[in-house]
Amino acid sequence: MRRALKITIVLALLAVPSAALAAGTSSQPQAINCTQLKFKPTKIVLSCGDGATWLGKLKWSSWSNNQAVGTGNFTANDCTPDCVSGHTHSVAVKVTLSKPKTCPNQVNPAFKQAAIVYKTTRPKGAPAKVNFRCPAGLPGAY
Repeated sequence: MRRALKITIVLALLAVPSAALAAGTSSQPQAINCTQLKFKPTKIVLSCGDGATWLGKLKWSSWSNNQAVGTGNFTANDCTPDCVSGHTHSVAVKVTLSKPKTCPNQVNPAFKQAAIVYKTTRPKGAPAKVNFRCPAGLPGAY
């Protein structure tokens, strides 16, 4: 009986760090990436319908409950003559995710906005700000 009690206590103590770690990350806002939420993604697709524009090679310098800041590339497919045959062009950017809000039926909040600052001239048609919708693949998305 004493041996069983000792094993139970040891197992309970071993479970505490895992539970604490899970609790620490569960409330962190995540990035909306089309049909899913991701924590510190290396890529965020901006045009979910055709995937022709995205933020890639993302490296996050900070990630808090209010905003996330990182650098990477804005990449767009020129879709000339069509998107399958088109070529991609990339520009270095700084990205700030902000305005966290919890999507319906989700536990973690998600950043609803991205501000994009281009290291060179902003390409024609490239966004300076992107507002994200809750992923359509999630229950209760809007």
